[in-house]
Amino acid sequence: MYYNLVANLEQHCTKISLPATGPPTILFEVFWTQQKRKRLVEVALEGTELPPDDYPFYVMIGADGPLTPTALAELLTMPLSTVTFRVRRLERRGHAERIDNPADGRSYLIRLTPQGRGLLNKARPRFRNYAEAVEARLGSRKTTALRASLTELRQAIDEELVSPSAPDGAASPPASARRRAG
Repeated sequence: MYYNLVANLEQHCTKISLPATGPPTILFEVFWTQQKRKRLVEVALEGTELPPDDYPFYVMIGADGPLTPTALAELLTMPLSTVTFRVRRLERRGHAERIDNPADGRSYLIRLTPQGRGLLNKARPRFRNYAEAVEARLGSRKTTALRASLTELRQAIDEELVSPSAPDGAASPPASARRRAG
């Protein structure tokens, strides 16, 4: 029902232009795309025990891990507190564990347990089938162009977050934006 609402809103808003606000912004277009992406992940992971919201954590830890929480937060461009909260969910399920960090005795690394890796090995091909099918519908040239455009969009957002033109009282930019700007 929620996704039908988003689809109906999308159709309605792309057909009309409200005088007070104008046509939808690119960021609203990204919002609609994100809603559809979320639905695609849900469909792809249906029947697995892997919650769709946690899929990126399994992928990043499984592919690039073991990782420190800070490294994982940077890869996902999420606040460290959110990452540690979400990783605890994986730990409670028995899908991730903390191990000593040989490079820094004060920190730890996160890795998938054999159970977590098995779940990822089951879920990842299912998601990739859908993701690759979407890319095939777009074609190689358009997929490459979209990747480049999305990178530019993320950079523009980061630049706006650190810009002096940002409205007073605006939230502070994420650490990734502060690092790139400085």
